[in-house]
Amino acid sequence: MQKKIIWFLLGAVFLWVLYDFGKSYLPGNATNGKDAVLLETAAPEASEAQAGINIGQIAYDFELEDMDGNTVKLSDYRGKKVFLNFWASWCPPCKAEMPHLQVFSEEQEDTVVLGVNVTTSESHPDNAALFLDENEISFPNLYGTEEVFSQYQVQSLPTSYLIGSDGKIYERIIGAVTKDILEAKFSMIK
Repeated sequence: MQKKIIWFLLGAVFLWVLYDFGKSYLPGNATNGKDAVLLETAAPEASEAQAGINIGQIAYDFELEDMDGNTVKLSDYRGKKVFLNFWASWCPPCKAEMPHLQVFSEEQEDTVVLGVNVTTSESHPDNAALFLDENEISFPNLYGTEEVFSQYQVQSLPTSYLIGSDGKIYERIIGAVTKDILEAKFSMIK
């Protein structure tokens, strides 16, 4: 008799866990913000895309200063494809990819390379501008903030996002890229 009661209780607990778990993943019934985002981004409608960093979402907009002190927004580039690149002057893979990014930016008319320096990791704030000058990098570069690094989940350098002319994210890349890789990837993006 005791074995039957134990099996009955285990079965009831198991069914409750299945019910509770399944209920939280039904559309409109997400129990926390993370689940809600996962559900809503699985197949976003073109007109209903939400801001975020997942493929298909509209890239989070931000407002940062460029190396000359001008304010720049990511949304200023809407209508053009954007290669959003987070980098630091001390980072060996960042140093290796910079010449590729420069050549790519010079050859593209419909794609903007936009660098964001991970300023909080620099030993001195002037290192970013010095690095750009020494390497003759002319594409737009901005001083990043902790808020933007957190939003874009920058944990390794370089971290980059391929953004379409519609503002949607098409890919996230962790690590260095070459001009050839960028040409191939952006040829498939509208």
